[in-house]
Amino acid sequence: MRVGSRAIISVAVAAAAGTLLLGACSSDDAAGEGDASSSDAASPGSSASGDTVLAGAAAAACAAYFELDLLNSTYAGGAVQDGDMTEAQARADFTRLLRIMVRQGEAAEEEGSLSPKFAANATRMRKAVKGLGRDESLSDLTKKEQASFALQSSRTQKACERAGFALPDDNIVARTAAGI
Repeated sequence: MRVGSRAIISVAVAAAAGTLLLGACSSDDAAGEGDASSSDAASPGSSASGDTVLAGAAAAACAAYFELDLLNSTYAGGAVQDGDMTEAQARADFTRLLRIMVRQGEAAEEEGSLSPKFAANATRMRKAVKGLGRDESLSDLTKKEQASFALQSSRTQKACERAGFALPDDNIVARTAAGI
């Protein structure tokens, strides 16, 4: 059942990733058309050197999302099976990053720098992971929960893109390497 669950996660994330990559292409064009202050907001997410330097609650929330997305790609790519991490480490990191996303998303909502939907979607993702039993792994999420998690992740990424924070190149490479 574990392999089937992992395949479903991969398919769901792959579908979301294709949609997100197309959205990222169009959002990059929109970010370049703003005034000087909006280009400053967009530049922290995508610097010329490839280093991501983010500031503020929206930036912290999106940075946590990008780290979670990278972890998800690594996990889907078989990091546990390859011995790069344990299931407990992956779950602890998922939980930690989702907690940060919710907290920073709420702060960004208060300051008006992120849509309220970011925190709502991060909360739904967090509930899915928290709903697992003590001895269950991330791959034990039901098909419905996996599809929902992928959808919430896609919506969270779109909120970051609208705020001027594009998905980092490392995440795109990791998704491709994982086959998602």
